[in-house]
Amino acid sequence: MRVLFTYMGAPTTEDEIEDFIFRFLYDVRHHIGLDVPGAKAIIKGIAKVRARQVREHYAVMGGRSPLVDYMNEIAKAVSEKTGHEIRLGMCYSRPLLEELNWDFDLIFPLYHVYSSSTTERCLVKIRELFGEKPYIKEWWGNEKFVRWVQRNIETGLKESGFEEPHVILSVHSLPKRVIDEGDPYEKSHRELAERVMKAFNLPWEIAFQSRFGKGEWLGPGVPEVLEGLKSEGVREVLVYPLSFLVENVETLYELDVEYKEVADRLGLKYYRAKLNHRDPLLSEAIVEVIEDAGYEN
Repeated sequence: MRVLFTYMGAPTTEDEIEDFIFRFLYDVRHHIGLDVPGAKAIIKGIAKVRARQVREHYAVMGGRSPLVDYMNEIAKAVSEKTGHEIRLGMCYSRPLLEELNWDFDLIFPLYHVYSSSTTERCLVKIRELFGEKPYIKEWWGNEKFVRWVQRNIETGLKESGFEEPHVILSVHSLPKRVIDEGDPYEKSHRELAERVMKAFNLPWEIAFQSRFGKGEWLGPGVPEVLEGLKSEGVREVLVYPLSFLVENVETLYELDVEYKEVADRLGLKYYRAKLNHRDPLLSEAIVEVIEDAGYEN
């Protein structure tokens, strides 16, 4: 069987940043008020300005995001376990879906939680390019996946050396109107968080990151929560990026640099638990989801 792993993508190098931002903004122009005459030129200008800021983040990370490389590693691990041919196709960064000259049998989004803003956007683009194909909608409820998250947090707790940590589960924010329209994204993350944290006798809460643009977004943000914890007398904070499978600019820069600076300013001890995508539990979870859906052959 041939399985397409898909994601919206991420620029791997600094040279790809502007093109990625343009592709994304142009695709969502209807939703951000830029579906106007001259939209392409306007969005090119926005992408150029925004790319300057993002390049600074990449410079701190050594000029490269590992997201695509790491997702290819996951694909290879799953392929070795199943014998399926698996390839990666991204909406807005290479390897691009429109450059994929390949007939596949199943779509597996690398978003474990479904949202109309992420998973569905990939599915819409795939339908436009390849027609209707079977797909896995979401898979955060798989027990091995839940255990993988717990193991990442356990490792982070050991590495931190903290004695009385407060855990923040960080979730990528979305415009609140998306949730108000019935998107299950927030509810699913809260249910996942409850299942994960049953394994720990620790205080915890969800906070949101990566808010961008105007309008009301899901909150509170991680910096606001850090400030609140400081006022409550908390001294140690462990952060885990619940929305992600692999390290990327949101974890390596936003969580590890920007938010750590906030914690340092507040006098909080801060540790960010890592995403171990090479842990066999993750690839085993994906294999199990495919097999449970009846796509083992």
